[in-house]
Parts: sequence; structure tokens; C-alpha cells
Amino acid sequence: MHRRLTVGLLAVVCTAAGLAFTASPASAAATYPVKTTLDGRTVKDPEVPVGRLRVADKYPEGSSVTIVCQDDGPSYGGSTLWDLTTDGLWVPDAYVKTGSSGRVMGACSIPKSFPAKVTLNGRQNKGDAADAPGSVVDRYPAGGSVPVVCQAPAGGAIWDRTSHNLWVPDQYVQTGTTGYVSGLPRCDTDGMTGGGGGFPADPNADSAIAFARARLGHTDWNNQCELFVERAYGTSGRFATALAHYRWQRDNGRIHTGSVPPPGAAVFFTSTTSAGHIMLSIGNNSAISTGPSVYQTNTFRERSDYLGWAYVPSGW
Repeated sequence: MHRRLTVGLLAVVCTAAGLAFTASPASAAATYPVKTTLDGRTVKDPEVPVGRLRVADKYPEGSSVTIVCQDDGPSYGGSTLWDLTTDGLWVPDAYVKTGSSGRVMGACSIPKSFPAKVTLNGRQNKGDAADAPGSVVDRYPAGGSVPVVCQAPAGGAIWDRTSHNLWVPDQYVQTGTTGYVSGLPRCDTDGMTGGGGGFPADPNADSAIAFARARLGHTDWNNQCELFVERAYGTSGRFATALAHYRWQRDNGRIHTGSVPPPGAAVFFTSTTSAGHIMLSIGNNSAISTGPSVYQTNTFRERSDYLGWAYVPSGW
């Protein structure tokens, strides 16, 4: 005989024999060093901006990431493989030193289904009350399956987003843990901070910046942005174009995104020509650029064609 206990809009069903669910076992995790400072993403998207779905510099150069599973996604760094970390964030496998260009972990299994402890209303937003506008009453019956695609914090508690694009409080879902489930990504970056911070200036930044500052207002450097940066470092003939320079930096895993470029860093853009564009960072979110005249800007990271920054090659 079943007894039904109703508390607010949640109903608890007590049964002698309930449905049997087998939650996906926690993935065996493995730790690997990163090749360069990496942002953490809640989605497998190279272009998603820093903010709600992306944490800048989450895994600093020289640190390691612990991976629980891998999945295919958009190509980044020459690979379509993405790694899900124990923080619930995606990182491109091309920039993780796993010792292989292929899979080293099992495939991610998302969504993961768990039984509801009580009958749950599906909410439109995490943290919503059970009777908030837009809630779907009794969407997940007690003992029934809750297909969870990601998790996020709200009001000091964990919330689960389902494959129906609804939210439920995690405390009423039998996930087998009181924390975040291994192998599920975060839904957003709430409560997360980057692991990076201020990057040191290039060792030769002072002389390079002095070269660039001395040429502010000059009109003889138009369409010579790559040469300008190379000459600032006392060299020339290293790369034919800014785009060729960027591709070398990218293919060697040296591009940083999200963080403020340190003094002396090379800053890259796709620009409107096939040659791309490069500026020289002078620190404090400012850079010096060539053009009809050499000028200083502090809005370069707001450009839609901004690609990121990198330290110049050590041989310069």
C-alpha cells in the first residue's frame, strides 16, 4: 500500500519496492599538465566570450588539469577532442599534455539520469520557488528519471538543469553525492574564478615599448604592423605577416585569451586583410598599433576580430 505525504508542492512517495536505477559510475580521473594557460568553458565552443560560460585563465601555464572524460566538439588547436575536468569545465585537448593526440579517457555520457527523491516541479530558472511563474507542476514524479545535463549553484545550493531545459534542486535528486557529479559540466560560471592573474612582462618589454612610444604619431609604418613589432624587439624578417606569426603562436599552444596582455606581449587580430594585424601591448590594457599613424588604444580587446595575445618568441 502506498502512502502519499504532501509538503508544499512536493510529494513524497513511500513504496515497499521502488524502481531500480543505476547511476553512471564516477569516471576514473587522470591528471595531466597543460601546455599553456587555458580558459575553462561550460560549453565546447572556442569562440564563447569570457563571462557567463567561460572562465579566463582557469588553468595557468605550468599547472595541471584532472580529466574525467572526453568528447568531440568544434576543432580547436588542430583537434576536435575536448576534455571535461573535475571542475565541470571543458578544455581543448590540443593544449593538454596527455601523451596522445587521441582519446586517453572514456567518452562523456551526458545527460545522466537519476531518480527523483520526491515529485518535483520543473523550474524555468535555477533558484526558483516550486510555484514560480513558468514552473511545470509534477514534471518529475518521485522515483522517476531526471535527465541531468549540467549543474550550477544558486542560493548556496546545487541545482540541476535537465534535458527538458528545466531546473530542479539537486538535494531532491538521488545522484549518489551531495556535491557536484563527476562527468557533468557546469551550466554556468557562477562562483568560479580564474586561476591565473597577472602575467609577468616580457623580459625585453621596456626597450620594445620605448621603441613603440617614440614612434607615436609617425605615418611611415602603415601596413607594416608585423615589422613594427619585430623592430621593437631589435629584429626583422621573422614572419612575413601578422597572421603567419599568429598561426605559429597558435600551433605551438602559446595563445592566451581572456586575460589582460602583459607589457611587451604581441596582440593579434584577423583584421580586414589576409595579412592579419598585430599590436604591441604596453600593459594596463593598452597597446600601440600601426595605421595611417602610430597610435595607442585601450579598447583593442573589445574588437570583434581580437584573437588573443602571446609572448614573442624567446629568440627575439
